Amino acid sequence: MVFNGGDLTDARFGNKLIYRRSLADWPDWIRTAAKHHEITDLVLYGDCRPYHRLAIEQARHLGIRVHVMEEGYLRPNWVTCEPDGVNGNSSLTKLDLDQFGGSPIQHSQLGQEVDIRSDLSNYMVAGFAYYFWTALLTVAFPRYISHRDLDILGEASLWLSRTFTWPIRRRRTKRALRAIEALHKPVHLVLLQLNGDSQIKEHSSFSSVRHFVEHCIGEFVASRTAESLLVFKNHPLDNGVVNLARLIAEEARRHNLSERIFFVETGKLVPLLERSISVTAVNSTACHQALRRGIPTMVLGRAVFNHPQIVPRMRLADFFRLRPRRNISDYEKLVNLLRLTSQFNGGFYSWRGRAALLPALVDRLIGGPVPADAFRRSGEIERMARAV
Repeated sequence: MVFNGGDLTDARFGNKLIYRRSLADWPDWIRTAAKHHEITDLVLYGDCRPYHRLAIEQARHLGIRVHVMEEGYLRPNWVTCEPDGVNGNSSLTKLDLDQFGGSPIQHSQLGQEVDIRSDLSNYMVAGFAYYFWTALLTVAFPRYISHRDLDILGEASLWLSRTFTWPIRRRRTKRALRAIEALHKPVHLVLLQLNGDSQIKEHSSFSSVRHFVEHCIGEFVASRTAESLLVFKNHPLDNGVVNLARLIAEEARRHNLSERIFFVETGKLVPLLERSISVTAVNSTACHQALRRGIPTMVLGRAVFNHPQIVPRMRLADFFRLRPRRNISDYEKLVNLLRLTSQFNGGFYSWRGRAALLPALVDRLIGGPVPADAFRRSGEIERMARAV
């Protein structure tokens, strides 16, 4: 499907349907097109965008199989593909892990994992090209409505500003890290989402990143953990639409906690994790790094790993104080289920990634999904894993 100039250039010479009408006309149009072309399967990237949400509704009415793709729940070497929905809409969020017997599997039993390496630069180039052509060919798609909060010019101006202010933000990060190091106090780490991310807008009770930040600071105050620090780690793809440095500094001053609340804008996550006694997020895939290390982790959104056996269900202030640990074997059990049902080794943005991804993904799309229910009986996970 082609909705804009970016889609058109990505599709190149492949088979495509071009849609230029309004969003209001889209449900009737896609229903008619699906019948005319005898569509059996609908494959989408994400399930929360307006066009995608409406297409999924029509597909279900017509009995068309739905496959939703997304960046991997496990990263960096994985891609997600699930029937009907991902993240908070995934059926994996409704599992009772206690019903899945068996001991954790070693990764060697799940087959060889191809290292895709970081393709962030390819991701950035692909994104730039996509939005460049979307802007350039706006006249050809005047009724297209983007799911993003800002138009393309607004996004471009923010990223241009981020590029020029990179040295300043890097200096501020170094200053914050030196201050954290000098205090020699335990760290409660908070991982931030992008402001317009569906994890915030669709899969949590928060209205914005600002709301989330204010909640975390308020709960930190209520926890009365006087000997610890609260450190916010920015998302690496934050475009600066919300001035988080100012917001966090103002909230810290309001509570007289400027010497105990910090904002780390850039840099790697691992050094912060190594200092952390807890990790909190809405639904960040970086939580997996914390869970693998056995760091107590709190998830405040609807996520595939938000299960009571893996993360606690309690007030955040109590979590800051108590930091209950979970049995890592339950987390490993969930990871094994993810790899067997929804995760595909590979990536979207490099030849190496696509070469690893497509054979297994195409087989699954043709053969149909593997439901988690297939592994409910004790030992079934191990038996299937050895066959992968």
